Amino acid sequence: MAVDPNEPPMPGKVGNEQAKNFAASFLHGQPHRAAIATTLFKDKLAQLQSEA
Repeated sequence: MAVDPNEPPMPGKVGNEQAKNFAASFLHGQPHRAAIATTLFKDKLAQLQSEA
């Protein structure tokens, strides 16, 4: 099984406060934030496409 090193560990459901805190810490100290943000964006697009 392959694991994407740019896939952040996320719980099944994310609350507003969790998302806000994740974004704040992500922007302030993540060395690979561009790659991780790209992965998050692609995941969200895939989710939206599967719901359509």
